[in-house]
Amino acid sequence: MNICMDYCGTCPSLPFPPQPYLFCARGNSDQTIEKNGCKCPACPVYISNGLKGMYFCETGKAP
Repeated sequence: MNICMDYCGTCPSLPFPPQPYLFCARGNSDQTIEKNGCKCPACPVYISNGLKGMYFCETGKAP
């Protein structure tokens, strides 16, 4: 959960604090997204699972 707090929790495109975390696995956020940058590609979960894409908070689960 600490990884999610470090990446999803400090996302510049979401209001703070975003809920829930782990958008790449759980799905998109119901909060308003303002694209101000995406931390997904730098996240260890993204890297270790070979994910592609950005803004999972808006687009939903990773394919």
